[in-house]
Order: sequence, then structure tokens, then C-alpha cells
Amino acid sequence: MTDTHDRKVILYITESLDGFIAEKDGTTTWLSKLNNSEAYEDYQDFYNSIDTVIMGRRTYADRVNKAGNYPYADKKTYVFSTSIEDTDDPSTVISGNVQEFVRRLKHEGGEDIWIVGGADIFTDLLRAHLVDEIIITIAPVLLGDGISLVSTNLDDVPLHLKATKRLGHFAQLTYTLPEKEEE
Repeated sequence: MTDTHDRKVILYITESLDGFIAEKDGTTTWLSKLNNSEAYEDYQDFYNSIDTVIMGRRTYADRVNKAGNYPYADKKTYVFSTSIEDTDDPSTVISGNVQEFVRRLKHEGGEDIWIVGGADIFTDLLRAHLVDEIIITIAPVLLGDGISLVSTNLDDVPLHLKATKRLGHFAQLTYTLPEKEEE
């Protein structure tokens, strides 16, 4: 059973109506074309509720590092990678076991933890029952192809719908995951 004082690990992400979180090359230019002040305000509220950001190498290299101005300077940021040794920004590179690191991070004091992106990391943490909440904002666009939310096949993962919200032309779904049964 999870300690009630643990920080939550939350995937907060926008995906296309056909289930893609990025284009094949990892970019999200389609998202910037869908200007939506309500979705942006919701993002700002969420962003202000967390103090830690985690992501994988591809998300860091394809989106964050190319953003020009480092977007998470006011947060503790961890990039999971075995090929990046150091960054030119405040990110800390972690090359060890993602599950063990996040398990320790959850027990540290602080606000909630945001999985910014990384289908591989999300899938790995989901399998280890380390994701507490999934907030998916569905964008009114069909991409036809791209990077899926989950990187590989999973066994059934039951989710509990916690909330729905309309954000202009976007729809947001918030799910919680049942706690892992003690073995």
C-alpha cells in the first residue's frame, strides 16, 4: 500500500484524437498550431502544482533541448539516458534504473512529479505501478501517424476515470490507477 505522504507521479500530456503524442520525428509542431487559451491556463495551473520533471532522452533531445529557452529552469529536472553524460542546462542526467530512482523520488518531500514525455519511461513506470495519475488532453486533430502514448504492448492496465473537463475545443480526461496489491 502506498504511503499517503508520497508524492504523485503524473503523466500530463496532450495527444491527437488518433492517439499520438508527437510526430514520427518527435516534434509537436501540430500542437503549437492549435492555439487554445483554456488548455494553456490548465497547463499553467498544473505546472505550478509540481516541482519535479522527469523525461527520457528523446523528449529532452527532440523537444526540450531544441526549445531555445530552457522551459523548466524553476523545477528539478531529471533526464533518463545512458548516452547523454551532461547537459548545458539545470537538468540532471540519470543513467541508472528508472524505476528505482522514481521510487526513491516519490518518498522525498516536495510537490508532485511530472512525466513530461517519453513513451518508454511512461510504459516502464506504468508496468512498475509507479504512475499515480494520467491526465490526457485530447487535441482536435488527426495526425495519421506518429509516436504513441505507450511504447510497447502492455497487459491490460485498468484505469479509473476521475474527471472530465472541456477546454475549449479540447477534451481532458483524468484517470487514476488502482494501487498495486501487496504480494
